[in-house]
Amino acid sequence: MAFNCGVSFGACMLRVTRVDENGNVIAGSNSYVTDKLVSISVNPNNETGNNFSVRNGCGCGIASRKFPDTFNFWELSLNSAALEPQLISFMLGANPINDGSNVVGVAFPSALACDEANPAVAFEFWTENVTGSGLDATWPYFHWVFPSTVWSFGDNTFEEGPAQPTLNGFSQTNGNWGEGPYGDGPPDSEDISEGGFWGTADPLPTAECASQTVTATS
Repeated sequence: MAFNCGVSFGACMLRVTRVDENGNVIAGSNSYVTDKLVSISVNPNNETGNNFSVRNGCGCGIASRKFPDTFNFWELSLNSAALEPQLISFMLGANPINDGSNVVGVAFPSALACDEANPAVAFEFWTENVTGSGLDATWPYFHWVFPSTVWSFGDNTFEEGPAQPTLNGFSQTNGNWGEGPYGDGPPDSEDISEGGFWGTADPLPTAECASQTVTATS
């Protein structure tokens, strides 16, 4: 069956996985899945290519040459409907605050020393693949992956009304992610070191207000 080019709709589920400074998955209780995301923005950071032109002594154009823009990385932003301390702890690389059995808060991290690596997470989310008035019958979701990302707090407002925590991040190349440790990577094992997306029929991960266990296999 030919792939039906449907509409990417909504933002259904988010999964982050802690990775080390080399992009390897950190085994243990280092994964978090949430269905409380409101929006995710994904914008390319491009460096403008050089532009050269030559004119004669009367100002008339002789020749010009424009070089293509160069892609640097993806700029990301997450807006959430709920305050999830364990998720924020993973994304910021911050120490959690515990009440003995549960993560109830986050201690904001200090500035890194020059020789310290940025804490990083693999960042994945799923959107619906809509055709007609429903989900595509064969590939109901799009799976989006950025295999290494670094995050910080964005602009947050607390007022009369629900707060929606915002974090801002950027992507990094991660050649050690492979197909990921969950068995739901690209169906053709394509290299997604810079990130990627594909239509999928794999079931969505289960959201929990707690960390989940992940193996180091990728």
